[in-house]
Amino acid sequence: MSNKYTAMDVANYIIWYVNNKESKPLGSLTPLKLQKILYYVTASYLKKTEKLIINDSFEKWQYGPVVTDVYHCFKNHGISHLKDTAPKIIEDDESFLGFKKIPFKQSIFDEDQEFKEVANKVIETLINFRAFDLVEMTHDEYAWKKYEPLIQKGTKELKYSKEDLLNAKDVCGI
Repeated sequence: MSNKYTAMDVANYIIWYVNNKESKPLGSLTPLKLQKILYYVTASYLKKTEKLIINDSFEKWQYGPVVTDVYHCFKNHGISHLKDTAPKIIEDDESFLGFKKIPFKQSIFDEDQEFKEVANKVIETLINFRAFDLVEMTHDEYAWKKYEPLIQKGTKELKYSKEDLLNAKDVCGI
């Protein structure tokens, strides 16, 4: 089965994991670091399973791969540590405003040992890197370098392909 989760689900899992790891406290998680860790979790999972874990696409932005919805959700945190997950907003015709918020529950991943094994290893490998070291890591990849002139000019909608994800740096030997 592929595309099990949304990018927000996986981003929330990363935030939850970083803030709830009791045996070994983990480093700071900024919105920029979250994007890069999300990218490497997605790429590592694809390499290991040959399946995409999310439907959402990464775009090639100035500071590397970004999932736009995740960016807009957490951008107001600036360079601060992300302490809290974000609720999922879904349409709800019975609600006054036409939508409702559903709090993140990490239990959606309880039965998914394969995902947790990959995600936890990537998170623990990358969390103590500085955000701009992770940016540089993504900039060293052909998928970003190839489009650098267009990216620097502000060209929008440049997406990472499945092949780009398969060719991403192997960050933790998965």
